[in-house]
Amino acid sequence: MRQTLTIEPLTLNDIGPVSALEQAAGDVGWSRAQFEKELTMAISRFFVLRDGPNILGYGGYWKVGDEAQITNLVIQPEERRRGHGQGLLENLLERARQEGCRRATLEVRRRNSTAQILYLKTGFALQGHRPKVYSNPEDDAILMEKYL
Repeated sequence: MRQTLTIEPLTLNDIGPVSALEQAAGDVGWSRAQFEKELTMAISRFFVLRDGPNILGYGGYWKVGDEAQITNLVIQPEERRRGHGQGLLENLLERARQEGCRRATLEVRRRNSTAQILYLKTGFALQGHRPKVYSNPEDDAILMEKYL
């Protein structure tokens, strides 16, 4: 039975499960140390999506001036296609808006069409691309933006 879903700030106790989820299902490849560093950075805002004690996903952004740069958004594979990604993303955008951000930006792999559809559905628009920025030289980055 599902408990109430909550979105809470990332804590040191969440680092293990979040970094394991990143390695298993994310495509950024951040290490445990990188997530630990996020907890110390003034610009960093990271949150976990919970079902009771279980972490279903996480997401975060960097607040730089009046911009929120979405850095990560990952949902457990077995929890995908249930609206969790959209709900978490909309929560991040609302938090950024409340902090005075006027726009949100992100970068997504060209081959990640599922994520691109989610971002378009939540109002992001294509702004350009960066060729060959990932370890796979065939994989370009799509740049997207949304005004808040």
